[in-house]
Formats: sequence, structure tokens, C-alpha cells
Amino acid sequence: METHVSKSRRETLRAETETEIKQVARRQMAAEGAAALSLRAIAREMGLSAPALYRYFDSRDTLVTELIVEAYTDLALAVETAVASQLPTAHAARFRAAASAYRQWAIHHPQDYTLIYGTPIPGYEAPHERTVGPAVRVNVAIGAVLGQALQDGRLAPPPAYTSLPATLQQDLDLLASQLADPAPSSAVVLLTIYVWSRLHGLVWGELYNHFAPHMADSGDLFEVEITAMCQQFNLE
Repeated sequence: METHVSKSRRETLRAETETEIKQVARRQMAAEGAAALSLRAIAREMGLSAPALYRYFDSRDTLVTELIVEAYTDLALAVETAVASQLPTAHAARFRAAASAYRQWAIHHPQDYTLIYGTPIPGYEAPHERTVGPAVRVNVAIGAVLGQALQDGRLAPPPAYTSLPATLQQDLDLLASQLADPAPSSAVVLLTIYVWSRLHGLVWGELYNHFAPHMADSGDLFEVEITAMCQQFNLE
């Protein structure tokens, strides 16, 4: 019993320390940018030696990967939960919920959003086996909303999506096979790419003040654009 309790205590302490390391790392990224992330600086702030910190994360890249995976997963959960709160047949409400959850998460986690969608960190290469799965989850969630609307006859893909260049069609078919089972249609994949790129442009512009002063602050611009997409896709 004592061994079990001691082991559980060690595991709890390790988890708490790892959480603190990641919190300090996020503060460091907020202050200096992701490229300046330093395990030694984190160790100093926590009052640890560098070798002690390396017992939790053996390199900067290991820590960065963990932060990226957590960010993608947390964003996807926010979008998935928002979609699940709406009736399956309420296509416009599901789309609005997904879009709103995406924006709200980015606003409340700007450093995490910048980490996963911003400028690449020099010298860092994300391990595909760890990051691709979490990275596509939010797109799968958006694609599921569009796919259900298409299946129910509420979504009309642009005519241009019905006749695609052969190479693009092959790329889309391959991507679709990797996203879900059964694979979504190429039209749904293209629409998902379009929707994400539009959401990202709106959110990125708001986070980094790329619009006219105060234009995006209230969220009205975002809501107008979401309404425009719902009308464009015949969701409402």
C-alpha cells in the first residue's frame, strides 16, 4: 500500500510540475515569442536546475510538440463540444456554433493559436506522428457539419467543385481518405478548406489588428461573415 501511495504521489507531483512548465512556457512565448522559448529560462523562473527540468522534457522541441498537441486538441474539443450542443438537423446553428467556438478559443488562447497557426519556429520540425492527428480534428469537426448538411440536401457546393483538375482531385481523394471513414466527398473537403481559411483570416486579422481600428473588436464583423457563409451555403 505504501509503495502504491508513494508512486501515485510521485505521478501527481510530476503531472503538476509538467503543467507548471507548460504554463511558464506559454508566458515566455507571450512575452518573447515562440522562437525564444528556452528550457533554461523556464528552469530559472521555476527555481530548478536545467538538468532537473530535462527530466520532464528532454529538449525544447519535445516541449514545443507537447504544447502544439495540447493546443490543437483543446481547440478541437471546443469546436466539437459546440457542434454537439446543437441538433443534428440544425445545420446553420451547428455551423455558427463551430465558428463561434473557434473564434472564442483563439481570443482566449492567443499564444496557443499563434503557436499552431503562426510563423514556424526556426529549427523546429513537428513530428507528424504526434501532431497530424490532433491538427486535423478541428477540420474534421467542421467537415462533419458541412457533410451532414450536404447529405440532408441543404448545402449546395459551388459548380466549380464538380469538375476539378485531375491532380487536385487526386490530392483531395487522398486527403479525404486520411480524414475520416467513410471518406468525405472532395466537395466537402474543399468547402472545409475554404471555411477554415476564411475563419483563420478573420481571427488572425482580429488578433493582430490587421483590420481598420476597432472594426473587429465587437465580433460584429465576424458574425456578419458567418451569416454570409450560411447564406452562401444555403444553410438558412
